[in-house]
Amino acid sequence: MGNKDFGGHITMRLSTGELFSLRGTLNMNTAGQSNEAVTNQDGSVDRVATVQPKRAEISFADRGVDYDALMKADRFNVTVEEDFTRVSHYFTGAFVVGDPQVNRMNGEVTGLSIAAEKYNRSNA
Repeated sequence: MGNKDFGGHITMRLSTGELFSLRGTLNMNTAGQSNEAVTNQDGSVDRVATVQPKRAEISFADRGVDYDALMKADRFNVTVEEDFTRVSHYFTGAFVVGDPQVNRMNGEVTGLSIAAEKYNRSNA
């Protein structure tokens, strides 16, 4: 049975020790597969599966991160901690994808996701 609590203080830490202050929405795609329906000429429907990385779309406060270095960095592990819900998310062998965009009016960084080979979740 699922938990009914969401939100609260969420942090993201890389295995390099770098801590990100997340902002806005944290969207996670952890199934590792997307499915598409394909209709055949006789009206029957097939399913086509596409393997995908485990990923999370992130936005965070600009705290002076070197985005060039972040985009070129070796793979790392990512831990996302939900303090309120006591849920932890672990992305193993991750790297950053996307195009970082910094809004200088409010300091928000958008346009990035992390992609990983493995994902695990633990509920405290």
